[in-house]
Amino acid sequence: MSRRTDLLDAAIDLVAGAGLRGLTHRAVDAAAGLPEGSTSAYFRTRAALLTAVVERLGERIGTDVDDLAADAAHHPGDAAHAIDRTLELLDCWLSDPAPLAARLELTLEATRRPELSEAMTTWRTAFEALVARILVDVGLGKAAERATLIVACVDGLLMRTLSQGTGPEARRAFVEQARALLTALLVSAHVLDRTGNPLTDVTGV
Repeated sequence: MSRRTDLLDAAIDLVAGAGLRGLTHRAVDAAAGLPEGSTSAYFRTRAALLTAVVERLGERIGTDVDDLAADAAHHPGDAAHAIDRTLELLDCWLSDPAPLAARLELTLEATRRPELSEAMTTWRTAFEALVARILVDVGLGKAAERATLIVACVDGLLMRTLSQGTGPEARRAFVEQARALLTALLVSAHVLDRTGNPLTDVTGV
């Protein structure tokens, strides 16, 4: 990796551990093990550093989502495989929770800084598009609406697990909860109307 990338990854760890108050040029230099002034050479202002951190975080998460999408493309219509691979990815995220914690901090900051919001939502848009494609593959209607709901629910489970700890027991509990959630939402046998009543069986199960 480049020195710039090393600095940004160190900054993500800093945000995860100390919050945005801990994100200073000097602190990033120290966390990356580089001479003082290294971060300032790439990012002249704190705003520039913050924007770059958000973009790097989106890049890291986005790469994982892209890999999952590529795998799903090789198994069209196989919802069970999609669920298994998604759970593997989520478990991997929890095993290295710094990006998740940093994303939580930066998501809140993006509500106050519109210039950050686009970079923060890029990965989510890709994730929702992937889930929508899987829903279409298995024959479920209202794919875009369901995909938004699924990603929001998974995100909530991730953040709750993160707040409770990310040890083996917490991760096992998360996987069980997430599997039940994804199975209910992704492999549901019915499309529901606005009142929650089943309209039609679209999966044949």
